[in-house]
Amino acid sequence: GGTFTNNDGCFTCTCADGWAGALCNEAVSELASGKPVKQSTTYYSSSANFAVDGNKGTDFSVHKCACTNVGDLFPWWSVDLQAVYNITSVRIINRGKDSSGIDVAARLRYVNVTVGQTESDVNTPCGFFDGPGTASQLVVIDCPSSPQGRFVKISAETEYLTLCEVEVFGF
Repeated sequence: GGTFTNNDGCFTCTCADGWAGALCNEAVSELASGKPVKQSTTYYSSSANFAVDGNKGTDFSVHKCACTNVGDLFPWWSVDLQAVYNITSVRIINRGKDSSGIDVAARLRYVNVTVGQTESDVNTPCGFFDGPGTASQLVVIDCPSSPQGRFVKISAETEYLTLCEVEVFGF
């Protein structure tokens, strides 16, 4: 289903949705669901695993989102994919308005996604989201170079990092 373009003996490939690789023969799938996760700190009971539990609800107090603690000036969240993959994109579902009417979705900003082979070296750039986020926004961060890695890290340059759901796509 890919489109191939021949330029003087060299070809490029644009793959159909759901496919990747030099020949568009690698199926892209969601890799993070239910995998081991960590975050720099935890706000009350807002544990890191809430971001990969399959619940795409965005009401922080009802649906449970992962959130780092107050005072964490460089918060991060990471997932161990348990195998090495080429990462094509990361999707973040931002928090929405709480049932009490509180809307702090704009906290999602200056978000950096990196990939790495080991937990201590997750520095290969994937993409960046400037923000600010909006309520219940689906943020898609594409990884144009499809970096290889086992670990994917989401970090921010703000005090809080709240992630209602994270999906990592790759092959």
